Amino acid sequence: MSNSAHAVPEAAATLQVPVETPTPKVFACARQRLAELGRDEALWDHAVTREDVQHGVLETGDFPEDNISGFRLHLQHDPAKGAVALRLRGAGAYFVDQGVDAGLKEFQAGFSACLASP
Repeated sequence: MSNSAHAVPEAAATLQVPVETPTPKVFACARQRLAELGRDEALWDHAVTREDVQHGVLETGDFPEDNISGFRLHLQHDPAKGAVALRLRGAGAYFVDQGVDAGLKEFQAGFSACLASP
């Protein structure tokens, strides 16, 4: 059976943050929010598997892989543009959507609140 025949459910959004927001702050807020969500919901229970401050990339749960259940996040921060691009994958058995649209909104709420704090 080929995995290429299946599409992993995914949601995406781009958030605006103040220009020159430091990438370590963005990553700290993402880690904080992921920890909060992981305590409350097993779908979020994936460790950070990639953290590249130089390129502004943070990923959880082996994001590029198709056949992994639960929510996995890809975050790309561009400090010069003041943008944080988010992609959330959320497949279950047989690539059933685990609610990626609602999951991304749930992540964004706490993440944005953290970024807005001094």
